[in-house]
Amino acid sequence: MNALIVYHTLTGHTRRAAEDIADGLRREGVSPRLQTAGETDFRDLADVGLVIVGSPCHAGSVALRSGLPGAMRSLLKKLEPSALAGKLGGAFAVHCAYGGHRTVRAIEKRLATCGARLPEPGIVVRAGVPLSVVTGPLASEEDRQRLREFGCSLARAVKATGTRD
Repeated sequence: MNALIVYHTLTGHTRRAAEDIADGLRREGVSPRLQTAGETDFRDLADVGLVIVGSPCHAGSVALRSGLPGAMRSLLKKLEPSALAGKLGGAFAVHCAYGGHRTVRAIEKRLATCGARLPEPGIVVRAGVPLSVVTGPLASEEDRQRLREFGCSLARAVKATGTRD
């Protein structure tokens, strides 16, 4: 089984979260491939049974905004309506205070619109500082463990579907 984890990051927090999810996937025998939003075009998903998308929260608490940074919004708009048919999906976000749930919902909505089935609700963890390009506080060990468990749970779901890579 193969999984694709796509993420966007400025300070490294979302990359670290993606790596923790990848650890959980590996524990359950799923091979993750991590790519930044800038490296991804979603053209070749034939060998992927699971697509996980993660983003920092940008203005996620503002009702008129999606909570997604421009790079992630642009990438998700490129997904064809049936690009994820027959695949499982998952979403995660990193925020410093609030708004991450809006970011996760925006990702989940797009994944579902493109045909993915979402077996688990997305996960939000806390790290960083508001409106900053500096690292700030790292995610707690408790949050990192939740990310690993999220990866394990998604891996079990994709294995249960019998999705082949």
